[in-house]
Amino acid sequence: MPIPGRSSIPRTVASTAPFNRMPRLAAIYLIVAALWMASSWCYYAFVAALALKNGYDDAPLMFTSYYLAWSAIALVLFRPVLKVHVTPRRIVGHVIALTPILLIYAVYVSMLLPLLPEVSIQRAPKDPPEFMFASASYYLPKSADILFQQILIATMVLGAARARMPLPAIATAMAVLFGGFHLLLIFDGFTPLYVTRFTIAAAIFGLAIPYLYLRSRHGFRWAYGLHWSFYAVDAAITHLLLAVPPWAN
Repeated sequence: MPIPGRSSIPRTVASTAPFNRMPRLAAIYLIVAALWMASSWCYYAFVAALALKNGYDDAPLMFTSYYLAWSAIALVLFRPVLKVHVTPRRIVGHVIALTPILLIYAVYVSMLLPLLPEVSIQRAPKDPPEFMFASASYYLPKSADILFQQILIATMVLGAARARMPLPAIATAMAVLFGGFHLLLIFDGFTPLYVTRFTIAAAIFGLAIPYLYLRSRHGFRWAYGLHWSFYAVDAAITHLLLAVPPWAN
């Protein structure tokens, strides 16, 4: 007969329970990686097929719908992990809270960012990333892209939490994975300086994001806002560092 107030689960079974959750967590991470790579591959396939120079700028509505569709797919696939956090009430709360923030970002990219010096073609890489010469339209699909990424990140964090991984271990894993993923930008035409900046920023963000999702009341709002703000700040830095030289005017 079990002693009142104590767990009736045998110590050996309880001690091995976290290990039994690892295969499920590994499957979640593999599906996340597959979705992330598939969305990226399909994006470039669409850009090539349609002969677009800048996908986000040339077809903003199409690629906004594209990433919203991927977001819906991710929500369906990861419903068991996200169902407690993705309820109509919470979704409405996120929309209400993020709408004024996104409007501020929209004013920033449409009215303030164009006031900064233009990026110089001479100073930009030979195959510059899309955002270097982006217009305000670029940030509409980018907002949907960030939404998709945050759903995948939330899945990884919450999945690890369900597997009873310690919070510091989750943070370390996210820093390594998120930072390591951005190292691949070297193959997309980014300069070593940009790859270094993005990788460091991604690692710091990965280190902090589990605490946002697991320790703050509105983790998604904080994570989404911070993720978006990085691109806003980086766009300004890009315009200032790679500006058209005064003698070229």
